[in-house]
Amino acid sequence: MIGKISIGHKGVVSDHQLATQIGIEILKNGGNAFDAAIAVSAALSVVQPHMGGPGGDAFLLGFMGDEVIAYASSGRTPSGFDDEEYLKTKPLRGPLTVTVPGLVYLWSQIYEEYATMPLDSLLKPAIKLSYEGFYVGTSLAEACKLVEKELEQYKWSKYFKGLKLGEIYQNKEMTRTLRIIASRGFEEFYYGELAETLTRELQDQGVNIGLDDLMEHEGAKVIPLRLDADNLTLYELPPNTQGVSTLQLISAMYELELDKEQFDSQSRVLGWSKPTKDVYLFRDLYLGDPDYMNLDPQNYVKYSSLKSLPLEEQYVDIETNGDTTFFIVSDGETIIGFIQSLFHSFGSGLIAGGFPIQNRGVGFSKRKGLPNSPAPRKLPLHTLSILGVDAGETKYIIGCVGGDMRPQLHLRVFENIFVYKMRIDKAVAAPRFIYTKPYGKQELVIEKPLPQPINPGEDIYVNTVDYGEAKGHVHVGILKGKSSFLSCDPRSEGLPLSY
Repeated sequence: MIGKISIGHKGVVSDHQLATQIGIEILKNGGNAFDAAIAVSAALSVVQPHMGGPGGDAFLLGFMGDEVIAYASSGRTPSGFDDEEYLKTKPLRGPLTVTVPGLVYLWSQIYEEYATMPLDSLLKPAIKLSYEGFYVGTSLAEACKLVEKELEQYKWSKYFKGLKLGEIYQNKEMTRTLRIIASRGFEEFYYGELAETLTRELQDQGVNIGLDDLMEHEGAKVIPLRLDADNLTLYELPPNTQGVSTLQLISAMYELELDKEQFDSQSRVLGWSKPTKDVYLFRDLYLGDPDYMNLDPQNYVKYSSLKSLPLEEQYVDIETNGDTTFFIVSDGETIIGFIQSLFHSFGSGLIAGGFPIQNRGVGFSKRKGLPNSPAPRKLPLHTLSILGVDAGETKYIIGCVGGDMRPQLHLRVFENIFVYKMRIDKAVAAPRFIYTKPYGKQELVIEKPLPQPINPGEDIYVNTVDYGEAKGHVHVGILKGKSSFLSCDPRSEGLPLSY
């Protein structure tokens, strides 16, 4: 249970060693954290295409000195989206789950505002990987095997069916897409001939989308949610993400004095049953597209604030199977967390421009009358979020792969660092417990060697798994003075590097 840690002036931690190495090279060649982030994001899009890419969405949260910055670029459903058919069929894959991709727009935002290197230099490493090929890693190989039967009816089969660990994989269509962006600029993805090509490809696969849907996409620089607790200032991404859930859980820890519990006590594990239920009910009843919400989430970052709202358990429709890739870059002055995703492995199963297209539409509620009910030109509730912690001279970024469980994963590692005083590599490696079904009849997964509660009660089903089998993995970055500390979860195939 030993995590991976790297310490230096500048550094990168990501879910794939090639992407981490590329980020380090950008930094060594004079690039800043944002230059490296674009290069790492593009590289991950190629070597882990099941987890994120130009066909998906992305968010960023970080610290530039004492300034906290946050960006959101998630896409809406197409204007031709049929919400009645969606509610009738409740699809997990296919055309009805597609939303407009936002990742490339986020690249453009941070490039125009902060980048210092030419765009073609930042995308060149990813272009080289897709053109010359790379060795398929464990994550990609396992994902291909797991989804083969589910996705064999879609265009996915032509590109990824049967990929094996250690094979060299090349994708010339990926290469072409990235080359066009590198030479013509980000606008090409949403306005140019590439946008027209992507639209036609999606239409041919059954998506009721038009060029206007791409042209009207916008990401935004957003004001992060804030919570002050225990002499720390915590930040999370606002809706349409579930970032407020992380802050509510951390607030509950202090309000309910769960921070007084021993790390491996049964009472600690069971003590999280009710606050977890309340926080997820709040999420599913009150969060969604900000244009459809009736409350200000900043007023509900504290767990105690939920007492003023009815939390009805009749809305049990959580979808828990998400796939994401998260990385952190520090250039010694700025530290940023960057998260990109397709939602499920390979998203919708549809392909455009050589890249999988996301199925973020699955994130909608499966009933009417809620802020997160489906509709055309609407943002679904997003599982993606990033936790930033300002401890004065020291800044922390905590992020993970984990889907709906992300708030609990952020909480577990936050507890390990700030309550149980673990070094960050031990904090990410420590065994965890997660309420994988947070309300209704709760399901609790406990990772060995944490003990299983003796009397959990009839409303909690407990599943004890071997270490490493609990879903999700977490990365942590710290910027303290001119020193960067980066740690990678041993449950992932990732790697932290610094110099």
